[in-house]
Amino acid sequence: MSFRPGTIRSPSAAECSVPARAAGLSRIELDPQQDRHARAALEAYADSAAAEMPWLAESLGEQLRAAAQHDGAGLTYCGATVERVFEFAQAWAASQPDYAAPAWERVRGQLQRMLGQPEQSPGVRLRRVPTDDFGGPAAVKAGAD
Repeated sequence: MSFRPGTIRSPSAAECSVPARAAGLSRIELDPQQDRHARAALEAYADSAAAEMPWLAESLGEQLRAAAQHDGAGLTYCGATVERVFEFAQAWAASQPDYAAPAWERVRGQLQRMLGQPEQSPGVRLRRVPTDDFGGPAAVKAGAD
């Protein structure tokens, strides 16, 4: 397979022997078929681009589903990012006077459980669960969205 000058194909045959900061690199090619890190990067890119370029986000989503059809992926390939953002949110919440540590730990446990489960069907996205006046889940009709 030929390569264009100034590109790195991931995963590379050299297995990280060439530093990413090598002089003259202007392009990096990701291979979601073989590299789970490439899938995480493309998922994050699709999420970031979705508002401005929904067609690109959908196209990347289709490619990701095709690339990872049988790998048992959970809800996201970006689990580490989700956990990092949760840590940031919890740290901010802890500085507030109404912080409830047990509630945040309960949410953390549920989030970790969800991140570890294989996706039920292609294209499943998280949806906001309606809550009652006390912050608990409200009754929802089956199939309601």
